[in-house]
Amino acid sequence: MKCDVVIPIYNQLEWVKMCVKSVFCNTNMSIINKVYLIDDCSSEETKEGLKIIKNKYGDKIELIHNKTNQGFLKNCNNAFKISKSDYILLLNSDCLVSNNAIEKMMNAMIADKKIGLLCPISSKAANISFPLFEGFDYQKINKLFEKQFSKMTFDACTVVGNCLMISKDCINKVGYFDEIFEKGYSEETDYQFKALSKGLKAKVLIDTYVFHECRVSFGEDEAQLKKREKHLQIFFERWGKEYNDLYERYCKNDPIVYIKNNLKIDDADYHIDYKISKKVDKKEIEILNNLIIENNDINIYVSKRNNEWKKYNTLFYPLVNKKIKVGR
Repeated sequence: MKCDVVIPIYNQLEWVKMCVKSVFCNTNMSIINKVYLIDDCSSEETKEGLKIIKNKYGDKIELIHNKTNQGFLKNCNNAFKISKSDYILLLNSDCLVSNNAIEKMMNAMIADKKIGLLCPISSKAANISFPLFEGFDYQKINKLFEKQFSKMTFDACTVVGNCLMISKDCINKVGYFDEIFEKGYSEETDYQFKALSKGLKAKVLIDTYVFHECRVSFGEDEAQLKKREKHLQIFFERWGKEYNDLYERYCKNDPIVYIKNNLKIDDADYHIDYKISKKVDKKEIEILNNLIIENNDINIYVSKRNNEWKKYNTLFYPLVNKKIKVGR
């Protein structure tokens, strides 16, 4: 069994570097056929950076440059057409996979052939979000979930496209994303309900946690909000009754509620092994990012004195231009 990883890219090169690094550092690459980097008309700087990534990781990387901007949805559809693998993981470029995340997702789908779509828990992923908390980076939360919720799946109310695995069997039965949703928003949920109508399952795997920064490439401006509203209207016109029925059942078996009610943290889980200096420079931030992504089991603590300590506790790069106080 093999999986292709599909990462649509529009600039934000530093996030792309971390995203790709997280795949190669945290995955048994024997299960990966190709990692498709789809450049959606990014800047020349990004294009040059992607060439360096390609050279670094070699033949596992397939680099595709679009002549015109296609958007997330069309990039995914194009990947569906060229993928030869049993499973495809759609991954946002600002999403970082954790140790064994891809393998755990594949194993869950192999164990139940009826699962057509599968998501992990994420730091920012709509109804399946679980926030980072003090003393835990995203890798450490993944280990905690794996230890306490091994192989547990819940029915998805709405799957989320930031980290979404789809089986080739599902694609063969359902087809591609509906391009009425233009460059994105609601396309994955519409696809989910098409899959459900064909007897397939959409699941959330709660022993797996990934980091998602959310809307790095396009932000959250008024045009984006209007597009989301328009696409939600299309979705509810198609699937309103089915969604409401599923939502009612989902509320009685919500995976996030289950995690909050059952997660246990003892003193052995919570400790501080590493402390960063009070004046953080860009190089130190990059080193710390890499330590987390590479799963080196180093816990990083940042003082609560700064009101954005939750971000500092996990991924440091977005804050390189800020002066921050850190320490115990």
